[in-house]
Amino acid sequence: MVSMDKALKQFIVQIAAEAGEYLRNHFYTFKNVIEHDSGALKTNIDLELAAHLRKRIAEVYPEHAVRIQGETQTKNAEYVWLIDPLDGSSHFSRSIPIYTVTIALQHNGTTVLGAVNHAQTHQLFFAAQGGGAYLNGIEIGVSEQRDLSKAFIFVELPEKKFADQLETTATLETRMGTVNRLVDAAGQLETFRIGSFGQCLVAAGAFDAYIDLSGSSEALSQAASRLILEEAGAEIIDVQPSKDGFVQIMATNNYLAAELKKIIHG
Repeated sequence: MVSMDKALKQFIVQIAAEAGEYLRNHFYTFKNVIEHDSGALKTNIDLELAAHLRKRIAEVYPEHAVRIQGETQTKNAEYVWLIDPLDGSSHFSRSIPIYTVTIALQHNGTTVLGAVNHAQTHQLFFAAQGGGAYLNGIEIGVSEQRDLSKAFIFVELPEKKFADQLETTATLETRMGTVNRLVDAAGQLETFRIGSFGQCLVAAGAFDAYIDLSGSSEALSQAASRLILEEAGAEIIDVQPSKDGFVQIMATNNYLAAELKKIIHG
């Protein structure tokens, strides 16, 4: 564990708050939608916010590297910032108020700080390695739900267009079969599509589990929320092995993990 100084912790929270305010202020403005890789979308807001965050970090920590979602790292550095300025661009472009800005700081490849801002509801999640997880400054933890039949589960639904980013055994049909088993077993199944937000809601105990069946989740976009989950006491299990920068995880409390693992592995 690397000891993070107070100024660095305050800085990540500050820029995450600034980024959230920027997104809120531009939510109902004109968006220039840009087709991106794998059919995903970006907007002019993504690009403008990415440039702003890069500039802010360079002003205060010029020796640090910055990697924006969709980019490859070009600068070797002890500290690297991983940023998805707008996780949920497709929602944002349609004025659907479910999106986040995610910012993580890695030290020699290990995530040591993470912040996720769900700007529309003013929910700013934060974690420091070994220092706990917080929502708007209040410490949070995963739920203590033991009964799967009463559990609220956040599921990212399968996406056919991302099938080639998964193991060949995990076809669309098998993943939809998993959804059906979860519907039968759980108290309630919901999907808001944005994984970083779903993971943070599990960290805060609002949902009892997060299960990703989409195949579209990128490790960079979930670096911050994964640390928040870990510091909130979640058990994290790979649904499928990571591949080419894509990840697929389940996160829940210790009580539900074994039963859910049986369901998702069929």
